[in-house]
Amino acid sequence: MRNKSLFFLFISLAALTVMAPVFTQRAKAAQTTPTPAVSPNLALMKKALRFWVYEKSTDVISDVSGLFDSKAQKITLKCELKNQTGREIHGVRGVVRFTTLFGEEIADIYIESTDAIPPGQVIGVNWDIPTDRLSPDAFDKLKKAQLDKVRQIWYPRTIVFTDGTVLK
Repeated sequence: MRNKSLFFLFISLAALTVMAPVFTQRAKAAQTTPTPAVSPNLALMKKALRFWVYEKSTDVISDVSGLFDSKAQKITLKCELKNQTGREIHGVRGVVRFTTLFGEEIADIYIESTDAIPPGQVIGVNWDIPTDRLSPDAFDKLKKAQLDKVRQIWYPRTIVFTDGTVLK
């Protein structure tokens, strides 16, 4: 009887030794994606150009056949850009970040337009985002997100004016 008790004690101690790291692990800190490269002219660029997404929809691009039949999808973002300067803007590059209301990242979308934007005017632009442009998880999160329940953060990288001036 004593040998059985010692055996179980030994097994229990061995199990605790092996499992100890599991019990002492700390919860991982939430990982956040770094903010896109920020220019020293960020405030000036945000003042020069206002950007916002006012509608989002999901469409089927085409049937994809193979081992499994599926339909490729795309997300269409309908956006507006407003030139808030006294000069015509000829090109814009930047990133729009979608986050939850609590700041958790949903997706970063790279934006580029060479449409002219007259001073004080607003233009509308549509961007199609195919499934292969984002990770499957980010695409699914963005597809399911409701615009009134997410934050849009605009990070302009470059604004090119018709007169040749460039803000970076």
